[in-house]
Amino acid sequence: MAVTTSLGTVFSAVEGIPATYDQVGFAALSLVAVGEVADIGEFGGEGEILTHTPIATGIVNKLLGSIDYGTIALQMGRFIGDAGQTALKAGFDGADQGKTFSFSVVYIDGAIDYFTGIVSSFSSVVGSASSVRGASANIALNNKVIEA
Repeated sequence: MAVTTSLGTVFSAVEGIPATYDQVGFAALSLVAVGEVADIGEFGGEGEILTHTPIATGIVNKLLGSIDYGTIALQMGRFIGDAGQTALKAGFDGADQGKTFSFSVVYIDGAIDYFTGIVSSFSSVVGSASSVRGASANIALNNKVIEA
């Protein structure tokens, strides 16, 4: 597979979880595209490093502990009335506050990343006179990313 551009990538969301945590389960959901996404940010897991140092050797032993799948910082041009942005806002402080959502990132080459998480923030971004009125949202992943 060759390196590709991010141009054409679509970020989608829906409240709820798939019946099965795999490509088939996620593909069965009716995810809604989030409009005017300008930057998806990074996501993926990071493990906590546990250490143990026996006094007999003084050598630090390292083990993999719990895994945190991170938080996506999503940047958008604010579009009131966009179904995807409305869903994210509802997931933060509306009717779906605190509920788990399912997400997909569909790339121009056909690859798809699926994951679940909660919307941990949704903010307006005004900026300067030469800025596009925007919005930002943080998505806290609560499970591993499924690559399809």
